[in-house]
Amino acid sequence: MYNVFVKKQGQYNPDLVGEFSNINDAVNLATSLKEKDSTISYTIEETSGHFDSYGEPISTVVKRG
Repeated sequence: MYNVFVKKQGQYNPDLVGEFSNINDAVNLATSLKEKDSTISYTIEETSGHFDSYGEPISTVVKRG
């Protein structure tokens, strides 16, 4: 599962804007959002379905832009 997070300028925490099973769909959404508003930044994370000792999902950053 791939999660796309978008952070707007001046915002502390990024917003989750989509969850995808295909990396290409996640990249397409992130790049289209970046083209519309160049002040945002995005992060695509891959989740494995495992959780840490605090109950938070373990994820790996795949791409940032």
